[in-house]
Parts: sequence; C-alpha cells; structure tokens
Amino acid sequence: MKFVDEAYIDVAAGNGGSGCISFRREKFIPFGGPNGGDGGRGGHVFVVADPNLNTLIDFRYARRHEARNGEQGRGSDQFGAAAEDIVLRMPVGTIISDADTGEVITELLVPDEKVMIAKGGDGGFGNLHYKSSTNRAPRQKTPGWPGEQRRLKLELRVLADVGLLGMPNAGKSTLIAAISNARPKIADYPFTTLHPNLGVVRVGPEQSFVVADIPGLIEGAAEGAGLGHQFLRHLQRTRVLLHLVDIAPFDEGVDPVAQAKAIVEELRKYDQALYEKPRWLVLNKLDMVPAEEREKRVKDFVKRLKWKGPVHQISALTREGCEDLIRAVYQHVAAERRPPVEVPDVRFVAPAEEAVPPPPPSDDPRFR
Repeated sequence: MKFVDEAYIDVAAGNGGSGCISFRREKFIPFGGPNGGDGGRGGHVFVVADPNLNTLIDFRYARRHEARNGEQGRGSDQFGAAAEDIVLRMPVGTIISDADTGEVITELLVPDEKVMIAKGGDGGFGNLHYKSSTNRAPRQKTPGWPGEQRRLKLELRVLADVGLLGMPNAGKSTLIAAISNARPKIADYPFTTLHPNLGVVRVGPEQSFVVADIPGLIEGAAEGAGLGHQFLRHLQRTRVLLHLVDIAPFDEGVDPVAQAKAIVEELRKYDQALYEKPRWLVLNKLDMVPAEEREKRVKDFVKRLKWKGPVHQISALTREGCEDLIRAVYQHVAAERRPPVEVPDVRFVAPAEEAVPPPPPSDDPRFR
C-alpha cells in the first residue's frame, strides 16, 4: 500500500429539514388546529482514530465527504427524521486543521477516539411549534439551519518513542530490522527507504518501545535536495533521536564528521524544537573497522565532532552492541513515560488549628 501522510479534503454536514405548515382536516372537525411537524436534523461528520490504519491514502482520492440532509416535517404531527451521521476513519496520530486559517481542530492521539468536525444543521420548526392560546391557527414555519462546511488539511505524524536519523546508507533500516519486528527494504544504494517504517522493540515481558525509521537526509534538504524535509514531521513526537553515523564509509573521500554536522544543521533549519530534542550518537558499521583501530577512530570522531552526549558503538549487521543500546533506550523511554512526582512546597506552612478539648467522660458504662 502506498504511504500517504498528507491530504486535503472537503467535509459538509447535512442541512436541517424545513418545518411544515399543516392543519388537521377530518370529517365533523372543522377547526382541527395545526399539526405541521418540525424538520429533522442534518447528519454530523465524525472522525475516528483507527489503530489498524497507517496511511491517509483513502483521502487522497476521495476528497469530498457529505452527510445527508434531514427530512422535512409533515402533517399529522409527523416530525422529519434525522439524517445518518458519517464517520471517517483515520490513522492514530493524524492532525486535523482548517486549510483556510491553519487552526488545529483536533489531534487523534488515542485509539478509537471519536471527534465531531462538522455539525449538522438543526431542523426548522413547523406550525405546530407556534400553537398557543392566542395563536390557534399559526401559519409560520422556519427553514432548516445549514450544516457546517469545512476544507480540512490532514497531516499524519506517526506515534513512536524513538526516531532514527542519519544519512542514506547509514544503516537505519538494517538496525530497525535487527532490533524490531519491522522488515524494511534493505539494499546497497541510497534512498532505499522511501517512506517511514515503524517497528516494535521487545525488551522483556510487557517492556517495549516503538522505533520510527525515516528516509535519509542529505545536505541541502532544506532546499529540496533528496527527499527534503517532508518526513521529518514523523520524528516530532518521539522522546529521543538516535543519530546513526557510518563510521566506515565506503568512499575514501567521505568525511563522517562533516556528514554528521550536515544532518544536525538540517535538523536545526527544519524545527528548533526537534533540534533541541534529546539526541544520542550511534556509530554504526563497526564490523568494517579493524578491531585495533576502533577505539582510536571513535575517539577521533567524537573529538572532531565536539560531541558531549551519549555515544554508542554498534554493528547493526552483526548485532554487536545492539542489546546494550536497546536497554539504554528503554530505560530513557520508561523514565519519560513515568508521570512526574509532585513535590510538596515546604515553604508554605499551614496555620495550626485550634485545639479542641476532648469530650467530657460519659456516665454510660459502655464508653468507660
């Protein structure tokens, strides 16, 4: 299935049905009185977060979604029926915003969450509604109220705890295939990954986290080079970023330090909040470096990069160092998931309550 993470749609709720002007007409009842019913409500438009969906492709081709109008009122005290609501199912993590104003309407973050995005119009009043002791033959009615119409922008941001970041062919797909149940395409040419992949990493019983792998970035992505920044949005909800670097590039003229700095600069150009997110350095492809040169090469890389954060050395192909990386990441993610502990403010001292004297002793022997 093609991965689509952005779409524009038009939604229109149903209009309310008009009220009816009618009078009761039966034999031997010359003045039966009004009996025109009210119109029915128009259909609402709802969106539901479906955990079984992972793309917005259904809305790339079906862009107009209209609910039916409510029925009109009829005579004999018959009110019009309300129209059926329509429900649009979208992936969890979808952001729904107004395409004209840019205002965010809702974010679907909880599975099976249901939100109304267009309200149907209420039905109009029939002349039965206006009957009173002084107005016994009303000839007033009102039309139904129009339903809401909106042009919406749908933007999907996957829900993941950890995001993989790096140049093409840095080994991101190999790593997510080695540590999770994801099976992305892996090949020896750049831009093998064309859309985000999600994988669940099992650390132990009831201990897991979700990893997101996005297509690689290259220098100049802000200007549209490569696949650009179009998939960086999927890293904005992560708790930590793993910056993968190929420590043993195939081309001799390639400088891994320059590549790492270019990735960080592209991250800063895209979003300052994403740039300030916790980021760990993961040096990959150690199996291609001779054992006697590994320590020297790693120290030289960290020194030239002026890196102060966590550094992990792995080989995604042979799984060397992957278990230590998984445990460290899970500890960080579990700490972020844990709710903060509220510390009482010791500077505030509550006033002492007045001492209440004990009740006098009772003469009842049961209380002695």
